[in-house]
Amino acid sequence: MQVQVSVIVAAYNEEHWLRRCLTSLKKQTLAALEVIIVDDGSTDGTATICDQYCARWPHLFRVIHQRNQGQGPARNAGITAAHGRYLGFVDADDWVEPTMYATLVATAERSHAQIVVCDVRKIYAATHRTTSLLSLPDATEHVAIATYLKYGLNNAYSGNKLYARSCWQKYRYQRMVYEDLDILLDMLSYCERVAYVQQPFYNYYKHAGSTTLDYTNPRLFDIMTAYQDAIEHAKVTYQDAVTYCVAKRILINLATPGFADYLAEFIELIRQLRPIFEASPSIMSDPAIKKVCDYAGQLTLPRRFICEREDWAQSWHQYSRNFKTIIPVAKALPADLRQRSNHFKLDYWLLKTLFEQGGLLILGTVKLHRPFGRLRAGGDVLAFEGEHCLLVGAQPRSPLISELLQQLIVGSESLTELLTMVKAQPERWSAGTHKIRLVDIKDWLQ
Repeated sequence: MQVQVSVIVAAYNEEHWLRRCLTSLKKQTLAALEVIIVDDGSTDGTATICDQYCARWPHLFRVIHQRNQGQGPARNAGITAAHGRYLGFVDADDWVEPTMYATLVATAERSHAQIVVCDVRKIYAATHRTTSLLSLPDATEHVAIATYLKYGLNNAYSGNKLYARSCWQKYRYQRMVYEDLDILLDMLSYCERVAYVQQPFYNYYKHAGSTTLDYTNPRLFDIMTAYQDAIEHAKVTYQDAVTYCVAKRILINLATPGFADYLAEFIELIRQLRPIFEASPSIMSDPAIKKVCDYAGQLTLPRRFICEREDWAQSWHQYSRNFKTIIPVAKALPADLRQRSNHFKLDYWLLKTLFEQGGLLILGTVKLHRPFGRLRAGGDVLAFEGEHCLLVGAQPRSPLISELLQQLIVGSESLTELLTMVKAQPERWSAGTHKIRLVDIKDWLQ
């Protein structure tokens, strides 16, 4: 029997959920189906479960065991091995309803659509809550693609779709988080026809182990790349619709508490995309979405770490992207400092570098456990652990840093003592409308 649909299941350490997923695929009413499981270097019982299903139902299941490469490359391995005229994807912790692929194939054959979409039922494990929202108001075998890109739910999600094999001639997933978002809006923009079945055939299980729900995971920075790629690669005909979708999604991200740790990166992304947003008729005609451009004017501290020792920046690098580390070098000193101790001289060079270049001055070693975009979003910031200042963030030519430099030169207090004084009486160090943010850094520390 010729395979009509190849369903690809990428699995990495999914022993708790994989049987439920594979059993739902075994129950599909479509006979001409193959399931390709890609065991992506699992270290738990996932590989054994894969082998068990393949041994018991060899006509249905095949497995590829490979070293760990990430979900995107694992799916790509399945695409290469697939025999079907159509492709589908199911995450290993999700499951599908029995008639999903039979219904989607029948719709594709009847409508000649390159992609057929269905609805998603979301199951929230922590709250035992279930939601099922319509992707579009009406089922149709000829979706208005611009409308779906702008307003459709789950339009950048792989699992709720059936794809003609031809869709994947020019596309492959990237090795990143948000690999779906990175390519699916573009793929939809190049389709001639998309159909929509108004049934929640796909069950999306949202649990604590889900990568995109762990907002402390620095891999979530990939969402910035995905948004840029989506706009850059979209078909010109639908670029306005894709741009609108990206702007709307960014606003949703900014309203999500977990993404607050990425605030500076979102502001910088919006600043970069602002000319494209302002050139979008759909965005400019929608007052709610147009507000995304307001973020472009907000301050962010430069992507520089300034520190005495390079290893002090190690944990900060782990939770950031594209930062430069600067170790100040000895330069000319003001006359009042030439006879002072080396400790005072180092304080001066650190502050001088911060004043000239801006960024984050790291004053000791820490172990972070989350990104720090909230610290970088805004003006000058001092982050304390108890009475000890561990971080000074400032814009170039900051009035605060200028004041600290002057006090270091003419006074007797060290930088540590001066920063303690700032914490005790911040109003004395604020010049005009210049505000200093005092932050307890414990929320970022392991």
